[in-house]
Amino acid sequence: MKKYLTILFSMLLLTFSTISSAITLTDLQQLFSKNQVVRADFVQDRYINGLTAPIHSTGKMIISKELGLWWQQKTPFAMTLKMNQQRMEQRIEGQEPEVITAEKQPQLFQFNQLLTAIFTADKDMLESNFDITVTEQNKYWTVTLQPKLAPLNKIFKQIILNGKSYLEKVTINDMQNDKTELTFANHKTTKLSQNEQLLFR
Repeated sequence: MKKYLTILFSMLLLTFSTISSAITLTDLQQLFSKNQVVRADFVQDRYINGLTAPIHSTGKMIISKELGLWWQQKTPFAMTLKMNQQRMEQRIEGQEPEVITAEKQPQLFQFNQLLTAIFTADKDMLESNFDITVTEQNKYWTVTLQPKLAPLNKIFKQIILNGKSYLEKVTINDMQNDKTELTFANHKTTKLSQNEQLLFR
């Protein structure tokens, strides 16, 4: 479940919009809810204890507030993940798809609902679940989230967000002393095309 939570958390963070002045927590909360659609290419490196080199993967993603998340890993192997509030489907090339529903894995989907509330400018929810630090230097901002309540504090030690006009990097430190670094590029926020809408079916 941890890999799904990591992906989901990272994608929900991508609802950042453009930033033109010094950032504050209030600004961020307003910006979280602006974009209905965000696309980006990603590079992910997972540093796991006991492995001499990180697990490196690349791909692209689309997050739609209406339809959910579409995440396509291209390397080191092809994998597609689709997720909304009720259902998650993972498809690995050459294998039968794996489907998880909210009924079967309620904790995963409760986590989804929590993050959705956090990133739609729910200030009370944000401050009750995280200790938050927002800094800015040379127009680049950093947001550090320190989880203080379950289930977040049972999974993550700290989440660090970095960006300028868009979210560019997420660093996730988990409770097993592993680290995931996600870098995003080529952001686009235009409406979904008909072909893109079909990807979520």
